[in-house]
Amino acid sequence: MKSCWAACLCNCSGKTSREHIVSRNLFESETIEVSGFSWCKNEEKEISLSSLTSKILCIKHNNDLSEVDIGGGQAFAIFREMTRLSNVREKMKPRLWRVVRHNINGLLLERWFLKTLINISFNKEYPIGKLSDNVGLPTKELVEIVFGIRGFSGRGGLYSVAHVGQKIDSYDKVIFAPLIKDNSFIIGGLFSFRGFRFLIFTEPDGPPEHFTGIGLPDDDWSNSQLNYHNERIRMMQGKYLSQLVNIKW
Repeated sequence: MKSCWAACLCNCSGKTSREHIVSRNLFESETIEVSGFSWCKNEEKEISLSSLTSKILCIKHNNDLSEVDIGGGQAFAIFREMTRLSNVREKMKPRLWRVVRHNINGLLLERWFLKTLINISFNKEYPIGKLSDNVGLPTKELVEIVFGIRGFSGRGGLYSVAHVGQKIDSYDKVIFAPLIKDNSFIIGGLFSFRGFRFLIFTEPDGPPEHFTGIGLPDDDWSNSQLNYHNERIRMMQGKYLSQLVNIKW
């Protein structure tokens, strides 16, 4: 079934479903700003969520990934709440804050980022993964990772990306850019949501320790630190800890 990117699992259902390329449950509004697609590589465009759909999975495989969508949605709801609380406390007198703690399922979030990378890159001009022999298709290994059949090998997987003084946006916006190796295949994807930045990397050798000339529009990542399977995100308010995210792997 060529219209389903998980066809290599050999258990497709007979029909394709219309899938949101970026999960609908991430957003409170009806529009989002996107960047990194072929039609908006160097600028951000606002589009409606209903138009950002495509028939890229069969009904069975779409339904099988419901827990991944839920896990991603729960994580992004936490990022949204963290931003809201940070904006509130920013207007208050600095103090020793009551630390608000959040919990995220890291493996589901990792699978969500990989799924979204494949959704965006499916049937485009590059193979997805170093060992993919087909333009616009992921390797079977990457598909199995999305469906929880196996995990990433080596240093492949999800990295949080941060630097001192990083700006946290106050509104819903996903920005995406593919990471392309030698203009021949997709090796990962850069994502930003409300200022929280992530890299999903497909290969076991892992990304370079420091990026040079890599980032999103108006957002250079060169001086950022990559944290593999980061277990905690600490949000400071002034000189005091305000919020703490525990990520379970």
